[in-house]
Amino acid sequence: MLSRTFARLWKDDGGALIATEFLFVSTILIIGIVTGLVGLRNAVVVEFTELGNAILALNQGFSISGLIGCCAFTEGSQAIDTPGFLPPPVCTPPTFPSVIDVLPPCG
Repeated sequence: MLSRTFARLWKDDGGALIATEFLFVSTILIIGIVTGLVGLRNAVVVEFTELGNAILALNQGFSISGLIGCCAFTEGSQAIDTPGFLPPPVCTPPTFPSVIDVLPPCG
């Protein structure tokens, strides 16, 4: 009984077309997901670069004017903070793998 069921399933090729269509659709979906993730990665890099530039542009400078009164005075104080900018991301090409020679044992 079991061998007859296996033989009938072995001869059945009705699902071959559905499997091929499933493979085709899944391939298209995977290519689309990879493309979408590349776009997402680029957007995240741009946003983090903008965030870094915004943090670097925060003004931490201050100025305190001097005080005068009752025959005494104090000098003022000042600190100026010049903002810096992050360099744009640099794309580094992949390196070629190095070849490691393994010598056979003497024999």
